[in-house]
Amino acid sequence: MLKYKKIVLVDDDADDRQIFDEILREIDPEAEVVNAENGLEMVAMLDKMPDDQLPDMIILDQNMPKMTGKESLVFLKESPRYKSISTIVYSTYQVKDFYQECLELGAQDVVAKPDTIQAYREMIEQFLVAH
Repeated sequence: MLKYKKIVLVDDDADDRQIFDEILREIDPEAEVVNAENGLEMVAMLDKMPDDQLPDMIILDQNMPKMTGKESLVFLKESPRYKSISTIVYSTYQVKDFYQECLELGAQDVVAKPDTIQAYREMIEQFLVAH
């Protein structure tokens, strides 16, 4: 069972969004996943949500057009309305300084973007499943 029931996945790669959605629904069919293709779309979507319908977690891809994962993270953590939402950044960009900076900006964690189905499953289980 998931400890986070409503999740926003922000990723410009449609295949990655589909894989994430499928694995998440296998783990917990009651989970709600909302997708955004970039940070600007995420902001517009969140701004329309009533406070009681905000997500429990947001997962941000770093490499996106219009608004990167890190830029999205800064927006979220500077906003009184959104700063308490658990946020994970995932990226193929694997530089230690980047990881440290995202953690200092308020990310719950920063992980390497999964490159296999099994790696996606492990990421989802690590961060989303209640133990």
